[in-house]
Amino acid sequence: IASGTNPTQMTIDLLNAMKPMQNKSKDICIGIKPNLVCASPADEGATTHPEIIEGIILYLHGEGFTNLKIMEGSWVGDSTRRAFKICGYEALAKKYSIPLIDLKDDTFITRSYKGLDIKICSSVLDVDYLINVPLIKGHCQTNITCALKNLKGLIPDSEKRRFHTLGLHKPIAYLNALIRQDLIIADAICPDPYFEEGGRPKKLNRIIAGSDPVLMDSYAAKVLG
Repeated sequence: IASGTNPTQMTIDLLNAMKPMQNKSKDICIGIKPNLVCASPADEGATTHPEIIEGIILYLHGEGFTNLKIMEGSWVGDSTRRAFKICGYEALAKKYSIPLIDLKDDTFITRSYKGLDIKICSSVLDVDYLINVPLIKGHCQTNITCALKNLKGLIPDSEKRRFHTLGLHKPIAYLNALIRQDLIIADAICPDPYFEEGGRPKKLNRIIAGSDPVLMDSYAAKVLG
C-alpha cells in the first residue's frame, strides 16, 4: 500500500518494491486494463487515474518491456474512444507510443466454465501478462467494484447485458476463473464510495498493489466500510 499525492511516483515505488517482472521474458505482450466505465475525468471518482498507468509504463520501460497495450471496453451506451480522450489516455498513448485497444470493436472467443459459456474479447487472450488497474469504489448493484468486477470490461457489450440478467455475481466469478490477472494496481486516490459513475469523490490518497483479486476486493470492502 502506498500513500501520498503523486500517483505516478507511488506506482513506481510499489512496483520497485514488488519486482513483479523478475525472470520474465522481455518479449512478452503486456495488457494494461484500467477502469474507464464512462467518459469522466479521474478526479470525479469513476475512472482510473492516467498517472497510475503512466507509472506502470515508466516502470515497465525501465525494466526493458516495450510490448504494451492499454485495453478497455466502456459500459454499454458509452464510447470507449470518448473515454480514452476525456480521461487522458489518448494523450498518454501518444506520449509513449502505446496502442489503445477499444474492445467494443474486437472479435470474441467463447470459453466455458462450469457449464456457463462466456464470450471474451480476443485481444485479451492474446496478451501474455495482464495488469488490472481498477478503482476501489462503490457500485449501485454489487456494493463495491474493484479487481473482480473490472474484468467485465473485457467482454463484448452483448455479454455485459447478459451478465446483468444473470445477477452479476456468479458470471463475474466465473469470468475470473477464465481470465487470469497477473498483477493488480488498485486506484484509491479519490474514488466515489457510493456510485460507479462518480460525482462524490472521497480523498483516500492510496494505491494498493497485489496479485490476488479476492484479497484485493476484500480489502476494498474494508476500505469502503
